[in-house]
Amino acid sequence: MQPAHRIQTIERLYPDQWVVVEVTRVSRANKALAGRVLAHSPDEDEITREAIRASEEHPTAQLWTFYTGQRIPEGMIVILGCG
Repeated sequence: MQPAHRIQTIERLYPDQWVVVEVTRVSRANKALAGRVLAHSPDEDEITREAIRASEEHPTAQLWTFYTGQRIPEGMIVILGCG
């Protein structure tokens, strides 16, 4: 079993990847502070499959899937169009 790490450590260990984490510690506001990495990959589709598998294998666990890479900077507006 993987050791638990702080979320900031997970972001550093798996740069620019999607991760599935079994949350082991939360703040009073219920924000994830630490967890065990169950899967990681730069491929979002692969992580979606792994997250489903993890939820089946760990039905009572609190799981969190997130991307460790660059996020949209605060104050930036993104406009999506179609057509």
